[in-house]
Amino acid sequence: MKKLLFAIPVLALALAGCVKDEPYVNPNPEPEPGPTPTVTAQVVFNEFDCGNKKIELYNAGDTEIDMTGWIMSKDGSEWEIPASRGKIAAKGFAVFTGKSDGTTDPTFGLSGTKGFIIILKDKDGKEIDKVDNTSEREGGIVAIEDGKSWGRKTDGGSEWVIFDAPTIGASNGAAPQPEGKLALNEVSCGEKKFEIYNGTSKEIDIAGYVFKKDDSGDWAVPEGKGKIPSKGFLVFTAKNPDINEGPSFGLSGTKGFKLTMLDKDGKVIDELDNSASVEGFKTLEDTETIGRKTDGDGEWIVFSAGTIGSSNSKGTAK
Repeated sequence: MKKLLFAIPVLALALAGCVKDEPYVNPNPEPEPGPTPTVTAQVVFNEFDCGNKKIELYNAGDTEIDMTGWIMSKDGSEWEIPASRGKIAAKGFAVFTGKSDGTTDPTFGLSGTKGFIIILKDKDGKEIDKVDNTSEREGGIVAIEDGKSWGRKTDGGSEWVIFDAPTIGASNGAAPQPEGKLALNEVSCGEKKFEIYNGTSKEIDIAGYVFKKDDSGDWAVPEGKGKIPSKGFLVFTAKNPDINEGPSFGLSGTKGFKLTMLDKDGKVIDELDNSASVEGFKTLEDTETIGRKTDGDGEWIVFSAGTIGSSNSKGTAK
């Protein structure tokens, strides 16, 4: 019996000696190094001046970027940025002029009325920035008049605005933004007159703009009849036998009406809906007018004494 008891530990030791050594596994291994992060180019389209065919790029990054070999395309027409025009400084601008021979600037142009899609890709084909100013975008095409530009409100920012004075090649923060707007301002059904107010800082010519009454009865402003000075007023007479002076449709103060102003491209600029079917319909006596409480903006109110052709601030609210 003693011999058997002695044999058991000896056998265990022998078996232990036969077990193969396993490699050591660290229970808290260090993470393996990943791929080197790709530095995303912070170059964006920053401002467009269609009248002068200028395209501005802005480098929002902190280092100079070489865009040599990058592709700029507009509506499918491509142009490769040459080495001579490739460098863009940190927080700097690069300006290109369209409709050129393609040597140092793109051959394509940009229409301020028809719209465009413009794309910037790096030399590997990766899309860096894209601006869609077509009817497909939310809000439709932004019309860019000659002498004005369309750009980011702040350099590299997300909001786009129209600038009365372009700042191509310099910070957009220096550009004065348009003041006020163009708007229907006052209507006198008794006198058959309606007034438009130009709240911007420049004269506007609305020749070619269209006025509709109740979604029909289109009347286009004739050439030579549409100029409105800055902060000024333009008055037309409805129920007019001469279409060179005003529309043939009338405006009823008792039955109501909807008056709409559209630009030359058919975009609605402003609308007054005082139809009998709408909530808040206001009936108007022949001596009364309906106008904006503040010129160019704000709620519509009834004036017992109107001010067609001058500021609504001079009127007497009912």
